[in-house]
Amino acid sequence: MGLGHLDSLDTWRLWARMITERQESRGFRGGCDFGSLAGQLVESDPETRADLAKGYREWAGLFRDGLAAMRDRGDLRPDTDVDALALATLRALQGGLLLSQTLRDVAPLREALTAAVDRIEGFSDQIPAGRGPGS
Repeated sequence: MGLGHLDSLDTWRLWARMITERQESRGFRGGCDFGSLAGQLVESDPETRADLAKGYREWAGLFRDGLAAMRDRGDLRPDTDVDALALATLRALQGGLLLSQTLRDVAPLREALTAAVDRIEGFSDQIPAGRGPGS
């Protein structure tokens, strides 16, 4: 199932659930393909590091675009710093994936993504329809 744009609380919850389910189905092997590649190559040379940084910025940009659409539509408060929120969500994803891969346990990933989506929801005045990846 495709997500389209991450521009609603429901799609963020679905995204978190899909990431969690994918990692569980893989037995937590491999973690994040991009993160694993970055971890292995980031120090190989400045050009490679710049390419990896660009990839992370693009990923954060996808998150930012969805959050900005939510803010512009009035789903998030006007004072929401979508850049900071996008980076925080990316950090939660990467950290949760690494911990779940290392521990072979879904809890760190589920908790990190739940916290990230809850943080997004915290900038909303809407009544929650569901919470976290297990909703």
